This record gives sequence, C-alpha cells and structure tokens, in this order.
Amino acid sequence: MNAPTREEFLKRRMAGIGGSDIAAILGLSPYKTGLQLWMEKTGRDITEPDGAALERMHWGVVLEDVVARHYSEVRGVKIQRINQQLVHPECAIALANIDRAVLEEGKRARWDEKAGRVVGARNVLEVKTAHALAQNGADWGEAGTDEVPQQYWTQCQWYMGITGLPFADLAVLFGGQKFVTYTIPFERDLFDDMLAEADRWWRAHVVADLPPTATTEDDARRLWKSHTAGREKIVDANTATAVEELRAIKEQMKAMEAREQALRDCITCAFEDAEAISYMGRKLATWKQNKGSQRTDWKATADQIKGWMIENDIEDGVDAVRDIIDSNTTETEGARVLRLATIKE
Repeated sequence: MNAPTREEFLKRRMAGIGGSDIAAILGLSPYKTGLQLWMEKTGRDITEPDGAALERMHWGVVLEDVVARHYSEVRGVKIQRINQQLVHPECAIALANIDRAVLEEGKRARWDEKAGRVVGARNVLEVKTAHALAQNGADWGEAGTDEVPQQYWTQCQWYMGITGLPFADLAVLFGGQKFVTYTIPFERDLFDDMLAEADRWWRAHVVADLPPTATTEDDARRLWKSHTAGREKIVDANTATAVEELRAIKEQMKAMEAREQALRDCITCAFEDAEAISYMGRKLATWKQNKGSQRTDWKATADQIKGWMIENDIEDGVDAVRDIIDSNTTETEGARVLRLATIKE
C-alpha cells in the first residue's frame, strides 16, 4: 500500500482529531492554540508553508527514517509503517497516523477492523528530532522515563488509546548526534478523559462552527482583523488591570531603552576608530563594519524604464511595463495597532 500524498494527508486530518492536535485542544501545545486548530479543521486557515517550513518538513521526514532504523538496530526489533489512518472504533473523530509499529516476533502489524485495534505489534514508536540543547531543558528527563514535553506525551497517549497498544517508545535525536529513547506507558483513565474532551470540542466548535475562546494576541488578530468604527466595549476588571500593568511595563521599557542608548553612546565613543576595546588585558567588545550589500529599488527602476520608453515613443512597451507593475502590486490590509489611551489628570 502506498503512503498518502501530502494533500490526501491534510484532507484526512480535517476529518477529525489527530495525535498532534490533542495538545492544542487541552491547552498544552506551545505551537498552536485551540482557535488556530479550529481554523485549520474548518478550512479557514489554508496558509501554505513557506520555504523554510518546507525545508524543515523535508528534513523531518528524512531524519524520521534514519532515527527509526537506528532504534530498530539498537533494540534488535523489527518495525513497520502502517500506511493508513486509524480510527477509534467508538469515536469516529479520533484519528491516528503513527510513525511506526514495533512488531511482535514473526508477525506483521495491521489494523483489525473487527477488534478495533492494531494486531501483530507490541508497541507504538514515535520519532522526534530536537536541537542539541533541548535535552538539558526541564521538559526532557532521563532516558527510559516518560518525562517528555507535554505535547509529545499526550500525542503518544492518543496513539496508544486508538491502536490498543500498551506502551509507546519515543525515539529522539538531539542535535543530530545524541540518540535517546523514552518509554511512555498507557494510562486508560487519562485517555478516556482526553477522548471525551476531544469529542466535546469537536461538537461545540467544528460541528457548530463556533470558534473557541481567543487566548493570545495572535488569536485575536485572526478573529478580528479590523475594528468596528465608533464601537467602544466595556470590559471587566481583569482587563482594566491588564491595561494598567501593560502601561507600567511600557514605561519601564522606555526607561531601560533610554539607559541602553546612553551606555551605547559611552561605549561607541570610546572606540574611536578601533575595532576592539579592552580593559586590563580582557577584551570587552568589538565594533566592526559589516560587508556592504546591494539593494535594487525595483519600483523606481520600472518607473525609470517607463519614462525612457515614453521619451523614445515606445508606446507599446509602456503598457507592458504598466501591466507588469500592476501584476506584481498587491494591497495588504492595515494592521490593528494597540495604543493605550492617555491618562487624563
């Protein structure tokens, strides 16, 4: 069976809640809020990944296979892809696309429709890559424990609940050079609570087509891109307190920025034309000119070409240049800018 294309995979994801979604619903994802997830599931967010994101995704796929094969070799086990989306037998919106299944001796893994679980496998294998310093963070514990970031822990619980497998190994490659495996046992009661919350969230927001509560500034910008002229909303005491705290912080930042500039003035003037300064044999700082760069003002260039064509009676070319300019000109919405009201004495 062939693996689904990216377009097929994304279309299937919109049909329910996957392992990478559940943390957002529970408010445990550092990458995505419930509102962002809702916009994806309802087709409101169709933003295509940029070049940098596509490259990260490419290397993620490449390294997934490398890490999975290394796990297989180190553990002396056989692993297998299951190239289909798995659906919980009692909750049709609970979906799983696991990285690999770790096989039982002499068996092949497959989804048993009648049993509503994966058979022929002993556990789930989930693969991750992380930067070198991540392992020193509070989210990652010792090898062999289940001390992993919450979004990965809930993802593994979700996959175990759907596959019916008793534990998951999370194989992680830190900085491309440190391989660590964590083992996460299944917690049935927790999964049942997660399943109930996912089902409630799906009905309340996707089926009803009502957005979850906005929790971040980015959420607010997604929901309300523009204001209603003349409308003033009365808010609660918590919001009023937040405004005053933000005002105080901005004043503190202004004072810190002024102090920063005063220190920069003192330091840069001390350099004169030197590239480095030192004190008692210890280098303190450098101040060197970066290599110059070139930038072309394409609008001015196009205007100049158009003027030259007019002067030389090349009328057809003028229209062509104008068409090219128009085809590459886009209008963007003005940003909503937060400004604190002036305190009246």
